[in-house]
Amino acid sequence: MSERALNLPNVISLLRIAAVPVVGWLILNQRWEAACWLFLAAAVSDGIDGLLARWLEQMTQLGAALDTVADKALGVVTLVMLTQAGAIPLWVTLAILLRDSIIVLGALSYRGLAGHLEIHPTWLGKTHMFAEFALLTLVLAGLAGLLDLTAWLQPLFVTVFVIAAVSGVQYVWIWSSKARRERVAVRLKSH
Repeated sequence: MSERALNLPNVISLLRIAAVPVVGWLILNQRWEAACWLFLAAAVSDGIDGLLARWLEQMTQLGAALDTVADKALGVVTLVMLTQAGAIPLWVTLAILLRDSIIVLGALSYRGLAGHLEIHPTWLGKTHMFAEFALLTLVLAGLAGLLDLTAWLQPLFVTVFVIAAVSGVQYVWIWSSKARRERVAVRLKSH
């Protein structure tokens, strides 16, 4: 069965990717309210494209790849630029970037070992993405003067840091377990 590359969920993912440089430009120019609303719309579109793909039965490999690229690009660009603007502490940003790097390196290492790769996001991984995007939205809303988060920022930073760390450890455990099982399977086949 052939996949139709240009479908509604994939177009939404492409629009999210197109929003990334615009969000970056808005942050760079301290247009906080516009950055907040565009970031929020892009973040919400992440859930919408996934629901539509399932509902319309238009799930494709291209769509899964576009969705991942869009999420990571939107999150990383916004996170790094808000850190440069002094709105997010470096330790939170480093925890998130280290987590993402561990996941990517683990996935690539496993693919090198096993020759194939199936990624299934965990509940904790999804929780991390939600917490990260919620934090970025709230920080932008605070900078825009839409919310007063003065008393809540430090607990939010700590919460996202902890979720990133625990989620990173979980992925290390998952990739390590898969690699061990794969090595055992390879040894059994060779005997």
